[in-house]
Order: sequence, then structure tokens, then C-alpha cells
Amino acid sequence: MNLIAHKPSNLGIYLIPDAARILRVPMASLRTWVSGRTKESSERHYPAGPLVFNGAKADKYLDFHTLIELFTIAQLRARGVSMTVIRDARLELSERFKTPHPFAMEGLMTSDRTLIKSLNEDVLLELGTNGQTAFRKVIQPFCESLDFDQTSSLASRYYPLGRNQPIVVDPHHAFGRPVIEGTNITTEAVISLLRGGDAVEDIAESFQIDPRAIIAARTFEQIKAA
Repeated sequence: MNLIAHKPSNLGIYLIPDAARILRVPMASLRTWVSGRTKESSERHYPAGPLVFNGAKADKYLDFHTLIELFTIAQLRARGVSMTVIRDARLELSERFKTPHPFAMEGLMTSDRTLIKSLNEDVLLELGTNGQTAFRKVIQPFCESLDFDQTSSLASRYYPLGRNQPIVVDPHHAFGRPVIEGTNITTEAVISLLRGGDAVEDIAESFQIDPRAIIAARTFEQIKAA
């Protein structure tokens, strides 16, 4: 098991159930990706990397960049990329760009089950090819739901319902809990009020926000992991 001793993160703290709810990925998959899978057979099942942090009282938690790495892995798996390719690509990216969170970097794309990193506006690096580059072609980006920090090039915000919905995961707001964009109003607080019998319009008026944001928060909270 890959555990890293770590002080409490200032970039959000997410237990595996939190990550599963935000990413809509089964907890079993997330646990496999962060700790590996043990089998008695000789078949090797690779973890995605040492992504689990060891917090106070040995609680295991993830920070925001680890959450985004898991988002990336989920996107790659959905596109048919094998765990072996994912693991090797993550290691290559980490070594090339000297970062512990390579799957939270800007410019990752896929094409025909191959992982690609954009080096600049025109040139792409195809991972697993000993540094082979290619000119930009038709590829499938999967980072439309992320914002990136211009200095670090690492993910800074995640829109779990897409950019057209005002729900955002930002480690600098509400300790990284999903909130209504531009506020510190958590989706959990909204759904609690709705379950208590408050009407959408009344909640919106109380918070002085658009009722559509309340509806979006409800939608997010009602979506379950697959």
C-alpha cells in the first residue's frame, strides 16, 4: 500500500467516500487506484501512484490535486486506457515535469487510447514513445471541466456538472467542499434545507442567489456514483 505521511492539507481534505460522491466514481475503483489491488496470483495490478495521505490518527485522505488525479484516471479508464499505460504515463510525466501530481497538470489529452501531453500551442508529446513529439491533430481533450493555475499549470478548480452549471469544487472555498460558484454555500447545506421542507425560491431569496443555482446544487447532490 502506498501511504505518504503528510500534514493536514491546505488544499482540501477528502475521504474516499467524499471523492466518490464528487467524482461519481465507485469507491471500490478509487481505493484500487490509490492503494493497488492485492491478489494471490502472480498477476500484477498497478496502483495509479502513491496518492493516499496519512493524516491525523492515521486517517487516510486525499488533497485537491489528488482528487483531480483520480478524475483524470477515471476519464482515461472510460476511454479504454489500460492501468499499465496509465501507471507508466504517470511515472513519465512525473519525472519529465518534476511534479508529484502529474495527472493534475494542464494539457493532458487522449487519442486512440494513447495519452498525450501538450507542450505548446502546436507540439504534442506522445507518452510511452521515448520522447516522440507530433504536430497537433484531432484529439479528444478531457479537461473542459477544469480550471488551471497559470503559474503552476496544476488544476485549481473542478466543475463536476460541467461549466454550464454553477457548482464548483475549489480548495480555497469551504475547505474544498462542492459549493455554488461565487459563494461559500455548500451543496450539502442546500440539500439539507430542501430536505427540511424549504422551497427552492425561499432558499434562493435567503441566500440572495439565482434559484437555478439551488436547483443545480440539488441536482449534484442527487447524483450517485455509478
